[in-house]
Amino acid sequence: MFFSFVHTIKVYSIIKKKIMQIRNKIVIITGGANGIGAALARRLASEGAQVVIGDIDGKSGQKLINELNQNYKINAAFVFCDVTNFDHLYQLFDTVQNTFGGIDIVCNNAGIGQFGEFYDQTDNWIKTIDTNLNAVIKGTQLGIQFLKKRGGGVIINTASLAGIYPAKFLPIYSAAKHGVIGFTKSLCELNDTDNIRVNAVAPGFVDTHLVQNISKIMPKIAQSVEKLGLIPMDEVINAYITIIQDDKLMGDTIMIPNKNNSQIISKSFVEDLKPCD
Repeated sequence: MFFSFVHTIKVYSIIKKKIMQIRNKIVIITGGANGIGAALARRLASEGAQVVIGDIDGKSGQKLINELNQNYKINAAFVFCDVTNFDHLYQLFDTVQNTFGGIDIVCNNAGIGQFGEFYDQTDNWIKTIDTNLNAVIKGTQLGIQFLKKRGGGVIINTASLAGIYPAKFLPIYSAAKHGVIGFTKSLCELNDTDNIRVNAVAPGFVDTHLVQNISKIMPKIAQSVEKLGLIPMDEVINAYITIIQDDKLMGDTIMIPNKNNSQIISKSFVEDLKPCD
């Protein structure tokens, strides 16, 4: 059933079109202190962007900012931000606006995964929805508000392969990531109205310490990792760079199911609903 669903999606190779310059762009990355966010911050800083990280991990965040400022001679900054607190999110955007004079790129990257949350008879699952979906929606709202002042820009939402394939061991996480992809697709026309492109990246298991450690204690995760393999971090970050630079991408998701297999999902499998075609 699932594979027939995926088969109906039209998939396009990643082909770069017009190039958006990264140098001197002002970038917000939520959840940027570790993992994908930290790797993205390093890549963007190496290409001359001014990077601001919003995260609850102040120690790791400030350490990374010191590294970026020292290695790349840029004006990187850290702002403590719990993305589930919308006042924190607004303060993050407002601080960047006032400090740097504008915002060009927003990466709604913060996310969590809690095992067993659906079955533990508590409401812990609400935090997963708040972090992985509601904060993405609010971050995008704020992104639109502030990017308009700049005449447009790019918003990238971090989804997951679990937003395309079902994840039986993480049903709430999967629901949130499905929401991120659907939400992103629904904003494709913002490019026409406000010169703002909203896209998403949906990687499988990325080669991070977190995934490796979880695989050691969760047999189901280990089996999935063995089946799909670990995706090199550079390949994931290349997807973000592609979205920033390719102005033909709008409402699209770059899916990375396994190594050396990036694909742009551009069309809905519901062929009679084509709001952006």
